[in-house]
Amino acid sequence: MKEARANARAFFVLSDNLVGSTAIAYFDAMNDLADFGYKVTYEVPLPGGQARLREAALYVMRRSENSDFFGLVKLNKILWRADFQSYRERFSPVTGRQYQRLQNGPAPVEMKPILNELIARGDIVLRSTSVPGEQRPVAIAQPNLQHFSAYDLRYLDEAIEYYREKTAREASDLSHGLAWLTRQDGDPIPYEAAYFDDRPMPNNLRLKLSQIARERGWRTT
Repeated sequence: MKEARANARAFFVLSDNLVGSTAIAYFDAMNDLADFGYKVTYEVPLPGGQARLREAALYVMRRSENSDFFGLVKLNKILWRADFQSYRERFSPVTGRQYQRLQNGPAPVEMKPILNELIARGDIVLRSTSVPGEQRPVAIAQPNLQHFSAYDLRYLDEAIEYYREKTAREASDLSHGLAWLTRQDGDPIPYEAAYFDDRPMPNNLRLKLSQIARERGWRTT
């Protein structure tokens, strides 16, 4: 298993560096990494299943009560950062649920039905904000944290603080990195995209990896 993870990491770091921070790459091997002995991961089974996303969302809402810029957009970005940072550093996300690319950035696929469920149960209410089209979810119920470890909550807290002083637009822009750029709206985002690095790369390394891409028949634009 460790070897498979290392192979997956090697592939995504390679593709990440090849793309750089200003171009979009579409790799034929994104969903089929047979050459690297690994299949990409869109969902990670964890205790509690879908309930983990629901309770994590409630936790974030509670912890963001005093945040001036908190809304649905930032809720999605906080969960995204927590899940993918956790996967990058310990090979296990916080919620394990599947993410997709949306116009405003990555978001859990199940977020809309989860929010509808919470509203129907009276666990949250949505309030209007000064941002057109943006709503602020306010938690009425307390989250059930029985399935979360202290490490899980640490990743959620870090993500909350990372976005606390950022507006919805700033949070959205920050999430438009390689993991988002290499997908189309509605496409699922694999957890291995956590290995993408949005920092610029040295030109000599870019040229070297571009040559590798041509030799392997990968397409870049």
